[in-house]
Amino acid sequence: MTDNVKCAVVTGATGGIGRELVRRLAADGWQLHLCDLNLDSLKAQQKNLPANTTISANSLDSPAACNEALANAPEKIHALVHLAGIFESHDLVEEAREIYDKTIQHNQTNAYDMTVAVQTRMSNNGRIVFASSLAFNRGAVDNVAYAMAKGALVGLTRALSRKLADKGILVNAVAPGLIETAMLRTVMKGRDEEAMIKSVPLGRLGEADEVAGVIAFLLSDDASYITGQLINIDGGLINS
Repeated sequence: MTDNVKCAVVTGATGGIGRELVRRLAADGWQLHLCDLNLDSLKAQQKNLPANTTISANSLDSPAACNEALANAPEKIHALVHLAGIFESHDLVEEAREIYDKTIQHNQTNAYDMTVAVQTRMSNNGRIVFASSLAFNRGAVDNVAYAMAKGALVGLTRALSRKLADKGILVNAVAPGLIETAMLRTVMKGRDEEAMIKSVPLGRLGEADEVAGVIAFLLSDDASYITGQLINIDGGLINS
């Protein structure tokens, strides 16, 4: 890697938002290291990206796993975009504790562990972006654990923005609303889709590339004085 090429680590890279972000960052000249669960999906994605793209199939479910996910990444990392996460509905019953534990691990704890793994290799003036959610802003009545985890990412964002400021590392989060992805389709199953769309002031679902565009901006030089922020990308839902 030449000195003027920057490396971005993207987790959840094969998801709806991840794919659009990866496409955009590649076009912007970033070298990419992609992490996700499915190796076949990663390999298929890699074929359409620059030759210096590296991949890691990893669950990110422990500090060791997060370190292993970076084993074949470039030594110097300039950005981490952590999109990896799961959504699984549950009730407030003791039997749902397993879902709670899994949700916290795969939406909250893995973000902390990835930060620990990345930060020693991150260059000064680096960037970190986490994916919070509308679920934090308005509450997810059928997945309290998810709302908790996405709220914790906002706390992590604000704490890290102060802790890493002396290195010039900017830390922000985005909170997508109803974005047209496979995960949203799972969430909307059995619900009144028309009513959900009508609840959005802009009157439509968001597109994955609209979220990717904001994240790409946060990684750019144009965002050099923005840190510790949560940016809502929800068509105005937070205010409705």
